[in-house]
Amino acid sequence: MASRDTKGLIKTAALTLFNEHSSGNISANSIAEHCGISKGNLHYHYRTKTEIVEALFDDIVAEMAVSWWHDENQPTVLHMAEMFERQLELIWRYRFFYREMATLVHQSPELHRRVGAHTEARIEKVLEFFEALVGAGVIKKPRSRESLRYLVVISWIFSDNWLNFIELQDHSENAEVINTGYDVIVELLYPYLTEAARAEIYDSYEAITANFLPR
Repeated sequence: MASRDTKGLIKTAALTLFNEHSSGNISANSIAEHCGISKGNLHYHYRTKTEIVEALFDDIVAEMAVSWWHDENQPTVLHMAEMFERQLELIWRYRFFYREMATLVHQSPELHRRVGAHTEARIEKVLEFFEALVGAGVIKKPRSRESLRYLVVISWIFSDNWLNFIELQDHSENAEVINTGYDVIVELLYPYLTEAARAEIYDSYEAITANFLPR
């Protein structure tokens, strides 16, 4: 098996096991066994479990880089709903990371640096989207750019933690999980939405499919 294929196999196995049991409960031996390879082979590609976690985070960043960096070109309420579901879908696939982020970054200074830099870069890009919303007449102009940035940060914190919160609640339908989260985003932004944008809110729910959570 090619080296790239083996590294992909290791990451896929680690992600599955981490999501099911948490990274703290999974050893390198468990990952190697799940892959059907020796521990030595695993360590040839990743010296430590932390390196696997860092590689998985790099995959998160790479996925965002493919299609998440030009949202400002679609400053609509509909695209805002699509962005929210897109974020939750990624968080669900890498849910161990978002559940354990605070612990993981404290265990790895390098991961802490990468996560911090990426978060700042993403917030700036989402801020560009919000500025485009202002320019398109979707959101009323706030007091300052800093005020708009605070709105972005609040929505970012909420989106990153919504699935963690919902795991503590009883829910029966995937659409309910996503729609309720989007309800909160809408409620947060509603005072800032223009009348025209408010009229588009109902239709924006059609962008939410919620196909990624298990029933």
